[in-house]
Amino acid sequence: MTIDGLGGGSRSRDLIPLLHFSTDDLPQEERYRAWYLRDWPRAEPIYRTEPIEPFDTRWVSAQLGPVMFARVEITAMRWERRLADVRNSDFDPIIVSMMKAGEAHGDFDGRALRETPGTFHFHDLARRSLHVSTGSLTYNLVLPRELAINRFGPIGDLHGLVVPEKEARLAFALAEQVSDMLTDMDADQAESLGRMFVETLAVALAAVRPRTRSPVSAELALRRRAVERIDQRLGVRDDPAIEDLCRTLGTTRRKLFAAFHGDGGVRAYILTQRLERSRQALADLDRVEAIATIAHRLGFADAAHLSRAFRNHYGMTPSQYRQLLRADREMLPPEG
Repeated sequence: MTIDGLGGGSRSRDLIPLLHFSTDDLPQEERYRAWYLRDWPRAEPIYRTEPIEPFDTRWVSAQLGPVMFARVEITAMRWERRLADVRNSDFDPIIVSMMKAGEAHGDFDGRALRETPGTFHFHDLARRSLHVSTGSLTYNLVLPRELAINRFGPIGDLHGLVVPEKEARLAFALAEQVSDMLTDMDADQAESLGRMFVETLAVALAAVRPRTRSPVSAELALRRRAVERIDQRLGVRDDPAIEDLCRTLGTTRRKLFAAFHGDGGVRAYILTQRLERSRQALADLDRVEAIATIAHRLGFADAAHLSRAFRNHYGMTPSQYRQLLRADREMLPPEG
């Protein structure tokens, strides 16, 4: 690990100190351990991680006032932060992960995460999470919790919130420019750039958070009626036919598809709801319903079908999700 921008008595400019880490010069068998035991941003590991392919990474980071900025290239990985990890740590910032290249999916304390290139998500380190990422290039921001609360308001809805590509463009433009400038950036620019990042995130959040007292459009009204009808049939083996939905709701296929455009389509919405009900059933550790029974009850062909779909959506199998919840439950103090 090396630091640039320090010393250099003959230099007339005071450059922002940069912290570098790279596995390029390490033997393959030593790379993961060297990265896992590094002291950024803390001396102790923040996540439980598991490489999915031969490990390699390159990091560069800088402190921009109260905000830490990092450019990260890393191979495919499984990332987990359990309830026990949260309780045993005093490190609880809000991390913003901006996916320049690659994808990530998983479960953020009950919220499904799916991040694609050009989008970014918020990660509250005071809450549990499990996600899987492909080989990726990301820009990462580490925001002190107090700063996030002061600027964004209540942050209970941020954990796992993905900001879509359109609303994320301004933040990406700033991140890419800062990344290009890092090696030649004056230290007196750091504070203002950190503030710019916070304000840019605030603009993106304002665009994606639900607005209060907004008028209900005809499209939204149609979606609500369709959702009610779909929910009534989620326990039925066959998905509601599009033609039946259109006939029941008195609408056209075009209008119905437009109402679910943000969900990836009607079928994608139905699958997501089946998976969410499956997740809720798996989370009932007192009942412990068989996975095959859950699959049959919620319209999957069999347990294997549910397992494949669940893993694609949440980044883990139903059995792994149950094991995660059991491990967290064992850390809870006894009642009374």
